[in-house]
Amino acid sequence: MKKQIRLTETQLHSIILESVNRILNEGIEYDDHGAMDDVLEDDNMSESIEIKPENKGKFNATKKRTGKSTEELLHSKNPLTRKRANFAKNSKKWKH
Repeated sequence: MKKQIRLTETQLHSIILESVNRILNEGIEYDDHGAMDDVLEDDNMSESIEIKPENKGKFNATKKRTGKSTEELLHSKNPLTRKRANFAKNSKKWKH
């Protein structure tokens, strides 16, 4: 039978700090786990987003064909349309 442990936020915070400090003191490099490579790739990706030429304009064509807004298409039954609508919504916030 598993035993449940209840921790306060302060206790959880101290456990996390102890774990991070232990890892740092052991001298584990980010490259050992591949985490640093992921961080570097994410930084480079934020510079430009490239949409495949064959997919450019498909979402706007759907909007024109259906007469619906991006917000309405976020609730579409089609998962691809929802994905495109969410991308359009998020990309509106980017500095591009």
